[in-house]
Amino acid sequence: MRIGIDFDNTIVKYDNLFKEVALKEGFIKENWNGNGKTGLRNHLRSQPNGEKTWMKVQGLVYGKYMHGAGMMPGVASFLFSCKERNHRVCIISHKTEYGHYDTEKISLRREALKWMENKHFFDPEHFNIHKEDIYFAGTREEKVRKIAQLDCHFFIDDLPEVFEEANFPSDTKKILFGDSSGEKLSRDTAVLDSWKGISDIIFGQTTDDDIISGSRWVTDQLIENLQRIPGRGNSKVYKLTTTGGNSYAVKYYPDQTSDKRPRLKTEFNTLKLLHQHHITNVPKAVEKDEKLNLGFYEWMKGEPVTAPTPDDLNKAIDFIKKLQLLSREIGENDIQLASEACLSAYDLSHQIEERLRRLQKVSLDSQNTSIFLNDAFIPLLQQVRDESICLWPEESRIRDLPRDKQTLSPSDFGFHNCLKASDGSMTFLDFDYFGWDDPVKLMADFIWHPAMNLRSALREKWKTAMLRLFACDTYFEERLNAAMPLYGLRWALIVLNEFLPELAQKRRDAHGLKEYDLERRQRIQLKKAKQYCDQVKNTVSQYTFG
Repeated sequence: MRIGIDFDNTIVKYDNLFKEVALKEGFIKENWNGNGKTGLRNHLRSQPNGEKTWMKVQGLVYGKYMHGAGMMPGVASFLFSCKERNHRVCIISHKTEYGHYDTEKISLRREALKWMENKHFFDPEHFNIHKEDIYFAGTREEKVRKIAQLDCHFFIDDLPEVFEEANFPSDTKKILFGDSSGEKLSRDTAVLDSWKGISDIIFGQTTDDDIISGSRWVTDQLIENLQRIPGRGNSKVYKLTTTGGNSYAVKYYPDQTSDKRPRLKTEFNTLKLLHQHHITNVPKAVEKDEKLNLGFYEWMKGEPVTAPTPDDLNKAIDFIKKLQLLSREIGENDIQLASEACLSAYDLSHQIEERLRRLQKVSLDSQNTSIFLNDAFIPLLQQVRDESICLWPEESRIRDLPRDKQTLSPSDFGFHNCLKASDGSMTFLDFDYFGWDDPVKLMADFIWHPAMNLRSALREKWKTAMLRLFACDTYFEERLNAAMPLYGLRWALIVLNEFLPELAQKRRDAHGLKEYDLERRQRIQLKKAKQYCDQVKNTVSQYTFG
């Protein structure tokens, strides 16, 4: 099969490069606070001689500064899949030889080829694309003629105008990469906003062979076996064994187009940081490839903890103590906020409202879900939120909790993310949400997480330990009492993620399409959400409410 692909803004991601170049070349001032390529284009065009200025910036970005551009998330995995399946890739770009008003006469085509060379496009061990399959066209009409001449089975482009050309070949399947809102497209044009989605349409689900192909490039080792590890909620995890006898945990992260969080980078850097500070009951970070979204980690032996004991809880508490000490040692460092950090009552309330809004958009498809949200959840939220905010300490009711009261948090911490070895030692896993957060959220999520199911004695032991550990925070317990019911309601919405199409797709990707029954999962999760609301009502009476 022959697959044709556009180049600029389809394979290449210019991201903030346009703004950086415009700033460097003096076309905008440092205080310009616009965003994205479109915002910059509109701003420059509104100035005297603006169209000429914009064309100059384009020429500089596609020429002199081309080396600063990155690859679109997921495109590397797609190209590896093409190689694995022996499909021929042809890159067909509408690109003139030189940029407009370029006094240096830098060849845009030559810079594009250099960029591809640097990204290993022509490396037989990498993407293995042939240089003779790279085509540059001076006009859109010429580009479409080349697509027809090559008899491409598919063509992928970010510009709908290409597909609307009168001579676009009728036998070539059209895939528009990006957002089609506001565009009138022919019915035979598939619109996909991610390379993962494009790959699924053309090839189906990611296979073990795809992971092996990418792993060979990253590790440069011969692979003897790849075994899928079941039970991961968002990422696919494998045990990879090399012919030399080394074993690694290979983690294939969700596509960054649908999940903007740099989960691979966060987890890899976090594990390196923890080992540097002698926190060793976590895996070692071995290697990563951000283009392929693959991380390689030390393989840890052990079994899941399904029935935690008081000793298991002590080990979890000791781990949090280490993180709390590390928080005091390193200061702010370059660590970002934890995923969905809640640093104020406003943050927590806003997150609940945003989750509710997203569910209300889709719940019309499920009458039972709509009834639950309108008749059970929303009235309870209104009662709990008003009382919580009244009880919340003023220090962090609206403003962020001061940094010296925050802690480093895995943000998904619990026995569902650890392994217990035969000698009783425990290894803690999954740090792709790691960062600064309110320790109250860490404490509450440990109890509320649906995979925990702690006995009441262990819950009390955990609460007592956290109150002691964070006793230097005068308002910790007061904030905890105010926040606890709200976190329960937050989890009532989190378990309904299966009703959100984009998050349900992530679950399918992680589990594998054949083994994922969406309707069954939705029924189970709705039942859990109702149980959370019942638990919140009990929690209200346990804390300082009512």
